[in-house]
Amino acid sequence: MSDPELDDAAAELYARDPAEFVAARKDAAAAARKAGNRSLATAIGKLRKPTTVAAMVNLLVRSEPDDVAELFDLGSSLRDAQRRSAAGELRELSAARQKAIRALTRRAVELADEHSRGASEDVAREVGQTLGAALADPEIGERVRAGRVVTAESYSGFGPAVLALAPEPEEDEPEDTPDKGGPDEDHPDEDAEDFESEEISDEDSESEARTAALAEARQQQAQQQLDEAREDEEAARSAAEAAQSEAEDASRALTDVKERLERLRAELHEAEAAEADARTAEKSASRESRRLNRVFVDARARTSELQDALDELS
Repeated sequence: MSDPELDDAAAELYARDPAEFVAARKDAAAAARKAGNRSLATAIGKLRKPTTVAAMVNLLVRSEPDDVAELFDLGSSLRDAQRRSAAGELRELSAARQKAIRALTRRAVELADEHSRGASEDVAREVGQTLGAALADPEIGERVRAGRVVTAESYSGFGPAVLALAPEPEEDEPEDTPDKGGPDEDHPDEDAEDFESEEISDEDSESEARTAALAEARQQQAQQQLDEAREDEEAARSAAEAAQSEAEDASRALTDVKERLERLRAELHEAEAAEADARTAEKSASRESRRLNRVFVDARARTSELQDALDELS
């Protein structure tokens, strides 16, 4: 069963910029602790900081809820078509799903740019994979719908694969090429070879540039993940220190209670002894009272007899 207070706190935290997450999480945990809800404070402290991909998905869900809902509706339709083995409908829905994920991925990149976060091609591809995985895995889908994704997701189960496949990157349509055959009579073989050599060289340069850009993007992403891990480590250290301080306070409070309990036990022992002495004194006094009362009765009877005797003599 979910905790409404934790859900509200998580919704507020995952709506923030990732750079603000750790500080906001610390403040939220401190507020819960101050309010006396230590279990909530502990649960908030365990919330993980979202990665760049996760933050983009969370922002997308909050910014474009209707489009995201339509994507999940497509997923439901795809599952239904797969159950019915409707091949034609399945092809149409699969194409619509790919188109929707591409559009949402582009929108996620736009939103990231609007919030000065930026996104590499790898990050954009992982956003698409996460959206695709959300259609195939109910648990991932629940996190995406709630806007509480913490890392890039991928589907590795045995469900309908058509729901999980991320769309392939869009490519430009290939240009028409001449039919294969002998060399063009208007161009000597040497010119064709030179042209092909230049074309291959250009392609190599473009490939090297793409490889370098990709390596740089991956390095930046790795550095960002390292920075985030360090922030999480610092947050965990602060939480551990706060928990240790609370444990020490609780230990001191327990010692005080034990000491008070010992004093109360000693006082109780003294009171019980006093009660026993008082009960003994009360019994002794009661016996003496009854004895003296009998003496009094006997003395009164003797006085009465002597008075009667005196009266007779008179």
